[in-house]
Amino acid sequence: MPRIALVCGLVCSLAPVGFVYADDEEAVDEEVVKEAEEVEADAIAESDEPPVTEDEVKVATFHEYPTRFARRPLVLGMGMVRADSRLTVGGVSGSGTFSSLDLGGAISPVENLELGLSTELTGALPAPGGIGLISVIFSPNASYGDIPVYARYQFHEGEKGFLAGVDLLLVLPSNTDFTLTAGLPMRILELFGLFTVDMNVNLRYRNGDKYAAFVPDPSKNTMDFEFGGAAMINLTDYGFLEIGGGLSVTNIGGAPDAKNVIEIPFFLGGGYTLQRKDLVDLFAQFGWMPLMTANAPPGRDTFNVGDDWFVTIGATVHTKPLFGKNKK
Repeated sequence: MPRIALVCGLVCSLAPVGFVYADDEEAVDEEVVKEAEEVEADAIAESDEPPVTEDEVKVATFHEYPTRFARRPLVLGMGMVRADSRLTVGGVSGSGTFSSLDLGGAISPVENLELGLSTELTGALPAPGGIGLISVIFSPNASYGDIPVYARYQFHEGEKGFLAGVDLLLVLPSNTDFTLTAGLPMRILELFGLFTVDMNVNLRYRNGDKYAAFVPDPSKNTMDFEFGGAAMINLTDYGFLEIGGGLSVTNIGGAPDAKNVIEIPFFLGGGYTLQRKDLVDLFAQFGWMPLMTANAPPGRDTFNVGDDWFVTIGATVHTKPLFGKNKK
């Protein structure tokens, strides 16, 4: 019994020591963790670059320019150059088939500004064939096409992905009429994390009558008002699909039987991006320009699907920044 009492007394006297040691060890661990967190916070605060978020990691880029077609701004990155080509086949009013090859290009000399001799503006509705820096019309009558000259300035880029800009486009005629277009392009990047929405509002002056072939006394000066839109989704960083259309009031001020014509275009498209030394987009589009015509001139029906269809296949090549802040 005395031995048992002695053992119990020793255990009781040493127990507090063990608890104190455990408490001291926990306090040291908490202090080490706290110091590590403070060091990490100081390192982030002293860094010039913000911490990379999960969303930023997922966005593929080409020299600071988005690879994903649906993530691209309205203009090229500063110092970039783009070359484009497209082959268009479509219907015509009458016998035969329309076909053309159009080559063009663009450059961004300063930030948020794009200048070009092309119709391949980001987010715009498909342009008719026969317009390009070098444009050759093969059929139904062989000739050279018109030359486009444009400037686009992106003046707004919101935190939630809303982009807005202004366009000025001249078409110098060698086959049709001189036109001057002022536009307001807008883009919402990957709304709800799914698809990008493109919108365009354009006002066009034409030195001629769009429906001159359908009336005996065509007007010499007309106006067009256009609203176009499209939705685009990137299935991967490299593959994309799009669907679009719009509403246009064309030939305002035209001949009595061919003025204030309402046109509703529609198109489908898609493509694939190759990222190598350069950024290459391969694309195809199919649709009707327009699909439906209201208040049409004599000789035109509401639906002229056999005359207004088109198929376009093309490619655009983007160089890395050749000058400016993004050049490496």
